[in-house]
Amino acid sequence: MDSTWEVACAERLDTLGIKWQRNPSIKLQYRDRKLRLRNYIPDFYLPDFDVYLEVKGYWTAAAKWKMRDIMVRYPGKIRLLESLEEISKLSIPVEPTIIECWKTTKLGEQK
Repeated sequence: MDSTWEVACAERLDTLGIKWQRNPSIKLQYRDRKLRLRNYIPDFYLPDFDVYLEVKGYWTAAAKWKMRDIMVRYPGKIRLLESLEEISKLSIPVEPTIIECWKTTKLGEQK
């Protein structure tokens, strides 16, 4: 695990009885700001829900760009957890983050 938040997320998933995977061979493609094709390795994959989890506490401009592109390329497949409180409130069913809501609240953009 890369952070204590990811450990907390794994523990929460285990408590809920949700199967999860952390596999560096799972890669989602996106384009960076220079439009170069890159690979994103999600923090968790939930096979029963076909949803990827991203646990993120601090957003750099590059990370925001990457996640925006990934959410557009893989609509309905990404769930963002941006605080320990969000991790503790995770419940079944695990629903993806709606990009329009995330863009207006986290990026300050208007659709």
